[in-house]
Amino acid sequence: MRPNDRIRVLIAHDDPVISAGLVATIGSMPAFGAIVGPLQDTAADVVIADYATAIRLMAAAGPLGRRVIVLTHSDSEAKISYALEQGARGYILMGCSLQELSDGLRSVYKGAIALAPMVASRMAERMKQRALTARQAEILGYLMLGLSNKAIAFKLALGVGTIKSHVKSIFSKLDASSRTEAVSIAQRRGILRDQDEISVYTSRLHAGEERTVVVSAQNARRQRRGRDLIAPQPTWHLSQ
Repeated sequence: MRPNDRIRVLIAHDDPVISAGLVATIGSMPAFGAIVGPLQDTAADVVIADYATAIRLMAAAGPLGRRVIVLTHSDSEAKISYALEQGARGYILMGCSLQELSDGLRSVYKGAIALAPMVASRMAERMKQRALTARQAEILGYLMLGLSNKAIAFKLALGVGTIKSHVKSIFSKLDASSRTEAVSIAQRRGILRDQDEISVYTSRLHAGEERTVVVSAQNARRQRRGRDLIAPQPTWHLSQ
């Protein structure tokens, strides 16, 4: 750190309540100074932002995008992985301790990576497990809808034996022993919800068949954006 100077932290969180909490919390720490202003403020040493804002900053390829910490409630492996691939230097979860927040800011300032313990655990788990193929992810989506092997085979124009083989591989890769467990693990890891950003809706047709309507990633994202950006209030005890 520069002599007699504070680490300048730009607060770029979309939620005004969380943003105010961050300003008060970080501003009370002797080693840090909170900045609230335009995202083009390159005077900041570190940026702490919500997930969507962080992704936009990194996509802009400006100087601020190279020192971003994501502060979010989402511990989805898919979202964590994507943020890190885009260049995030830190990923911290809402409700973290003041020490964890302070350590994360210092680490990113020094050029290191700052991951919440749960995030680091998620990524370690992801590295140990083999990734699903595009076909397996597609079949997993149908398993989530409750379709039988025969119904999936009909929809994909594949043999029932081929579907059974894929389902077996899915179980093995997810370390699951049943369809319900496989879907549960995939949802926790973010595979079903975030991998392709696709929402699947079903409606019953006559003769007991199901029609699958796939909403594009862009439309699904717009529909969920409001919910995704709303995070619970932080549990930090703010100093007045």
